[in-house]
Amino acid sequence: MKVIIRILFLLAAVNGGLVYLHYSQSANAKGEGANSNTYRQEIEVINRADGLYIRHHFYNLSDGRHEIIWPKGSVEHGCEAEDSSACARLNDSLVAFEEGESGQQSVQYKLLKKKLLTERKLFKEPFVVLREAKPLTTVLHVTDEQGIGGMWVSGLERVGKANKERITYRLYRGVGFVNELYWQKQDVPLAYSSNKLTIFGEGIDKKYNDRLVKMLEAIGGNHISVVLASSNQPLYAERFIIEKTDNMSQVINQVARMSVQSRFTFQTDEPSISSMIASILVDEPIGTKAEQAAFTRLKESISAEQYQQFRQNIQETIGKKISSSDLDRSLSKILAFDTHYFHKTMKEQRYTYPFLLLDPRTVWLDGEEVPEVKVLVQDGKSFYPAEELLSKMGYSIRSNEQSIYFDSPNRTYRFSKVQPFYIMNNRKYDYTEKPYITINKTLYFDENWLRRIFLVLIDKSDETISIEQIEKLLKEMEKE
Repeated sequence: MKVIIRILFLLAAVNGGLVYLHYSQSANAKGEGANSNTYRQEIEVINRADGLYIRHHFYNLSDGRHEIIWPKGSVEHGCEAEDSSACARLNDSLVAFEEGESGQQSVQYKLLKKKLLTERKLFKEPFVVLREAKPLTTVLHVTDEQGIGGMWVSGLERVGKANKERITYRLYRGVGFVNELYWQKQDVPLAYSSNKLTIFGEGIDKKYNDRLVKMLEAIGGNHISVVLASSNQPLYAERFIIEKTDNMSQVINQVARMSVQSRFTFQTDEPSISSMIASILVDEPIGTKAEQAAFTRLKESISAEQYQQFRQNIQETIGKKISSSDLDRSLSKILAFDTHYFHKTMKEQRYTYPFLLLDPRTVWLDGEEVPEVKVLVQDGKSFYPAEELLSKMGYSIRSNEQSIYFDSPNRTYRFSKVQPFYIMNNRKYDYTEKPYITINKTLYFDENWLRRIFLVLIDKSDETISIEQIEKLLKEMEKE
């Protein structure tokens, strides 16, 4: 047995060294050297009867102080060998690596188990974290000395395995960090593996596999593991998914959201924005039916050229914070019209909210500026707020369940809410296209109908929208 253990650890050391060397060279080629908030790490996990025994190695640490955040419930914190230079910067209280030149430091700790692993177990945040720092790469070794079988999932790509009697060994590696470790009794076979996606399962339709691969190519992001089996109880972690085989639509949506969340930083009060960003980057509806409808409405409301420019703008913000307001500003610049579409749908979660543009031009009425009149644009048509504009034109407005009334000294209007007609000064007019719409309980008149019904001239320039009442113009002409 001791010989077997030595062989396994020799394999772990060789594989880990090769993987670390590969990723170190890869990151250095990108210009990512050691700095105050990044490092590389290698984690060795041994599963024993009473707990997980962990040795955690940090590489390329900067020479500044690094505060250690130990896993909740962990015990036996310390150094593997007290005289080792790998612990030279670990202070006496075991709460930080102090300032020093050594870029490699190691600690060990233990996570207690309340009971033996039997069916499945998720270890949440089982590994040490350095405050205000992040790992560029992670190498993870998992050795099981209990012979429990099953499978371990971390979200990193599995790149090596070995089975020796009652001892099993698995090697994982990847970019970034995972702080969840999962075990389940059922060992599901590997179906697909790449540096972006690993799928475990049987009988998976190739079209779903191809769709996931295409999606991750479009979004990028960290590696994600998906475990599919008919007997699975669904579990959604930060970088892996446990799901039933026949629930692929949910898996696709979740993979897209997880990938986007690893590429951007979002506000916590905008949970749907990840689905919108994923839909735009992948160029297909992602998320719930309501979220998909909001994306489809967006795409149908702007030109193909505008949509592609918007996608490019989003791609250029990868790695940064992004909010619904950022999306509104970006699209507004492209369209030359203001919009609050993303704030309404993503922030306020009013998914059925129409795609509206706010005309930025100043509105003038009979030679006077009326800043309270904000013109909306929907489907290429301009709409004017009835209350704000018509009251300035001398109309009083009232309504009941059946009709809307507009009264002025010279004209009275009644618009039926039930039938397609209106009455002007006791004369009835039918229509096939409704002259007004209601948005957020506010009445707006279509520009063309406003001209025809209320007898106004509308002239537009780059800076202004000028509205003039024909009756007033005629009276002024008579005075002249």
